[in-house]
Amino acid sequence: MKKSVLLIFVLVLTVSVLSVIRTYVSNNIATSGVTLSLIEEEVASLKTENAVLSQKLYESSSLTNVASKASVLGFVDSQTSFVLNSGLPVAKR
Repeated sequence: MKKSVLLIFVLVLTVSVLSVIRTYVSNNIATSGVTLSLIEEEVASLKTENAVLSQKLYESSSLTNVASKASVLGFVDSQTSFVLNSGLPVAKR
């Protein structure tokens, strides 16, 4: 009689403890999902911002933009070209 009562008590206690643990784990998983979705939204926002900034960088460093800014600042195209040519080789064989 005592063994069966003890066995039932242990089984009820085990089921109760496992139910509490399951509830705790489920709660943590649910809050982790919310955190993950917030992080994914931030990543998407930063990727969009990065693309916009890259486009602005490409536009501002393009040759046509640099040439127009140079002409506004008073720079002019050089009419003569020159070549530096030394008779000595750069590296010996």
